[in-house]
Amino acid sequence: MSYDNDYPYGDHRSSRSRRRRRRSKKRTGRRILLGFGVFVVVALGLGAWLAYTANTAYTYLDQARGYAQAAKTALLAGDTQKAETSVDDAVRTSTQAKDATDSLIWQAAAAIPYVGQPLDVVSQITDVVNGLTVDVLTPSVEVGATLDPSQLRGPDGAIDIAALRAASPALSQAAAAADVLNTQSQAIAEPEFVAQVGDARTQLQDQTHELTTLLTNTDIAAKVLPAMLGADGPRNYFMAFQTLSESRGTGGLIGGFGIVRAVDGKVAVDSLASNAELRIPYDPIDLGPDFFNTYESRFQPTQNWQNSNVSPHFPYAGQIWQSMWEQETGERVDGALATDPVALGYILDVVGPITMGDGEVIDGSNVVRITQSDAYFRFEDDNTARKAYLQDIAARVVAKMQGNIGSPSALLEALGKATSEGHIAVWSADPALQAILGPTRIGHEVPDSPDPYAAVVVNNGAGGKLDYYLQRKVTYSAQSCDGPTRTTRVVAEITNNAALQDYTTYIAGRQNDSTRYDGPPGTNRSVVALYATQGATLTNATINGTPLFLLTAAERGHPVFYVPVVIEPGQTKTIEYNLVEPTVAGEAQAPVQPQSVPAPTEVDFPDCN
Repeated sequence: MSYDNDYPYGDHRSSRSRRRRRRSKKRTGRRILLGFGVFVVVALGLGAWLAYTANTAYTYLDQARGYAQAAKTALLAGDTQKAETSVDDAVRTSTQAKDATDSLIWQAAAAIPYVGQPLDVVSQITDVVNGLTVDVLTPSVEVGATLDPSQLRGPDGAIDIAALRAASPALSQAAAAADVLNTQSQAIAEPEFVAQVGDARTQLQDQTHELTTLLTNTDIAAKVLPAMLGADGPRNYFMAFQTLSESRGTGGLIGGFGIVRAVDGKVAVDSLASNAELRIPYDPIDLGPDFFNTYESRFQPTQNWQNSNVSPHFPYAGQIWQSMWEQETGERVDGALATDPVALGYILDVVGPITMGDGEVIDGSNVVRITQSDAYFRFEDDNTARKAYLQDIAARVVAKMQGNIGSPSALLEALGKATSEGHIAVWSADPALQAILGPTRIGHEVPDSPDPYAAVVVNNGAGGKLDYYLQRKVTYSAQSCDGPTRTTRVVAEITNNAALQDYTTYIAGRQNDSTRYDGPPGTNRSVVALYATQGATLTNATINGTPLFLLTAAERGHPVFYVPVVIEPGQTKTIEYNLVEPTVAGEAQAPVQPQSVPAPTEVDFPDCN
């Protein structure tokens, strides 16, 4: 019997095949294990490399931020050599940090959802720091003298306006770059984890904001100060000292005034006088139909110096004061300034106290109380003597400022603080200069802009001096950005902290039929106005929960809602305004009216960009 290729007792070829398959599986398993091992080694290597790179990048980044801060400090101190060295170090280390975070592996790891987010934040921080060192600090060192107040002011007190003018182009370039980087910095998201990166982000945002503010303000100064300080010929300005104890739209009633004269950077103040030197009435001027309907028809501010700054739009006050002074003397001033005792207090904190003829010492801690409260009781029977006393204080502070300043940078910081809080305002009659000044804090404009806006303004409604005791708090909030309009709410809390005691008629007000009202001694009467967003409509308003009827007006396109409010000593009146206003992407503004005590303001708006 022939079996040929048949195997009745088993398939030997199948057995060999199975043995070959087993050997192949073993080899495949070994290859998989080997591949997995290689993968683990590579992954561990990449992880180690990434950790090393992250540590390197963060180290260089931290060094760069330190060098950048040192450069800024050296610039302000006038140490140009140290500033140059620090900037070079900042550029070097920030470039090294950027090189570390620009690699493909870093970028790939940063793109991994959640896990890579801190790496992405570090990349963004590094880009901003490198930009600050290369595009902002490097050109700033080239004009470092303009950032050092001690170098700008000569032995005779004159400002080096030629240096400011020469530095203006470089400052503009640096300020523009800083503004872009500041926006970029503020947009960096909070890291999901890694607190160290979060701290670095916060520090960078603070640093860029501070540097941007410094450069922006210096840039503005370089653009406007040469012309305003007499580089192109003598310039003269009306300077008002505002009395915050009797509120007006820009701060307070004119208590005194002077004329500031500037020639070739040298500034002097003369013609200091009390408001008794001003007369009533002056010939009116035309400031437009809205101004006439809102103010002129009722308060005659262009004719009556007592109401000349009833509007919070400072350029109106400047034009009125220019007209008044020209009618008084025939001299047409080139602009106007305003300040108040709070600003004087900040200045005295730097330049030191003044000593009056009788030995009384006035410093930053007591000048507001003395000028806005104590003086009215001390001279309650002699108003002329009180005004002379306040004029003497102002003259001594001005003289102190014109003398030797131990720390010019500290003085500039004090003036900057006063400006940011609204206690210093400037208007220029030169349209080109005013276009630069107007939108800034020192310009005190009511903006002709559709951006969200809520300014609560108090004008004294009794002819008294009790506003020294008023405390104001404002909250401005909005709902979502959905739709063409949205609901907003403004809450104004006004508290009367005056003591329940007898006051002279001059302090208490209520001097005639139009200003008489009920209430115990210390009761205050104010006219409270809300300047709202352009296009806003009022849904309803309440005062301490009771529905309130408001009078309406308009200013520079903004609706104005106002009402007289009487507040007894120790009481608070809360006015709530509910509005519907256009949904716009601009930043919400709630400017604070200058007053004797700080006014907390809260803005709670969604980002509609």
